[in-house]
Amino acid sequence: MELKNLALILIISLFLISGFIVSVSAENSYDDKYIDGLNVSFDLDQSLKDAKLENKTIMIIFDQSSCVYCDMLKENTLTDSKVQEAINEKYIPAIVDINKNPMIASNYNVYGTPTVVFVSGDEEFVYQIDGYLDPEEFLDELKQIE
Repeated sequence: MELKNLALILIISLFLISGFIVSVSAENSYDDKYIDGLNVSFDLDQSLKDAKLENKTIMIIFDQSSCVYCDMLKENTLTDSKVQEAINEKYIPAIVDINKNPMIASNYNVYGTPTVVFVSGDEEFVYQIDGYLDPEEFLDELKQIE
């Protein structure tokens, strides 16, 4: 009986450890999806400082790793060269994972993803985009802010 219990504990431990390793590696690759072609930050405080210095609007992209539409936004829309050009020219983009930063999401009344919130350097609300948009639709929304 003791050998069976020990074997069961060992098997459970292995599953837990392997789940942790997969989680950590998925988390690391998750961050890598945002860098190519887009001047994006994962530090909202620094983005606020940069926005004040550069007199730009902050574009906060709220997402989470398990969100299919977030992945579509990142892979289809935010990788589009025209979208990247428009964002890099006028905005300070920052990415906030609502699971890792629930208080930040709550402060901006964001409870679903993807949500893109635009705020001034003084943190005053400017505009919000809810849900996935293709590149053309996203550019149309950016024109609404001007």
